[in-house]
Amino acid sequence: MKPFLSRSKTESDDKDEYNPIEDLVQTVRIILEHFFTPERSKELFGSSNEGIHRNLTKFKVRKDGAQFLKVVEDFNQIMKREKASGAVQGHVKQYGHRLPYDLVVHILQQVYSRTVAARAAKLNQYEAFSNNVYGEILPILTKEFIQRTKLDQSKVFVDLGCGIGNVVLQVALQTGAESYGVEIMETPAKFSKKQAKEFEARSRAYGLHHGPVSMIQGDFLDTPGLPGILARADVVLVNNYAFNSALNQSLLQLFLDLKEGCKIISLKTFVSLDHKINVRNAGSVESILRVKKYPYYTNAVSWTHNGGEYFIATVDRSAVQAFWERAMANGGASLDDSGGRRSSTRRR
Repeated sequence: MKPFLSRSKTESDDKDEYNPIEDLVQTVRIILEHFFTPERSKELFGSSNEGIHRNLTKFKVRKDGAQFLKVVEDFNQIMKREKASGAVQGHVKQYGHRLPYDLVVHILQQVYSRTVAARAAKLNQYEAFSNNVYGEILPILTKEFIQRTKLDQSKVFVDLGCGIGNVVLQVALQTGAESYGVEIMETPAKFSKKQAKEFEARSRAYGLHHGPVSMIQGDFLDTPGLPGILARADVVLVNNYAFNSALNQSLLQLFLDLKEGCKIISLKTFVSLDHKINVRNAGSVESILRVKKYPYYTNAVSWTHNGGEYFIATVDRSAVQAFWERAMANGGASLDDSGGRRSSTRRR
């Protein structure tokens, strides 16, 4: 690790500004917490009151560059020995594809800082009140999505309208799932590919494995190859918070060929919570979706500090099948709009 110890007076204090010294201090903390057992970490790097992390923080506050560099060098020497012995790799291997959440978030922040942060203002260049309004789902809510849908390394995840790709990268790293992102807007799509490249390099530097990642620029309603990917998907995310009704209806048609059990996460529901199957709608996409509503709380999305709600619709064709089986079992009677029976005229 080589810190950059000076800072231009012209640089701003914007929240997206990359702070290499703080990044280095936090990286050391993460490594001490997650790449060694607590006992081994204390033995190698000292306690929280007088060890390497404490000294880095102390010399950072004092702005003592020489002492800071000396502590960094001490840390690097210890890490070289431990990596050469295989101890670090052996400890990390135990995680498999279930990495600690704060380790995942730290890596994602490093990726963002090196690829997007300095140019983040470009993400605000969109047409207001259009389907292309930009907003991000934050890591804490993505973590909840992962838990509720039981994503793991055997699954396929697709983010329709992935923006800069943060959720795609988090899913790939935190679960090992095969992960795809599709984004129509040029600037976010370019950032997503830059992030994916940096993400690969950073994961390799930490000795961590992740699921395959693919970032695709295109319209998810008309992207070659996407129907085949969706047909394999286990979880589909659509941040449709700002989508109009026409686009949401078009999206529904994409879901018709999703496999049984596939889960669709959305910020607006695609089907009424009290949807009832009847003769008029039994052939609609809505009738194969079983939906549940969940709350999210503060600081879960980028466009508001307030809480809100999201929906998980599961593809389940059994209710439609049961509906028609009941109708056929009625000896030629069909079901009326309220689910009751009505006679039908038969030709002899």
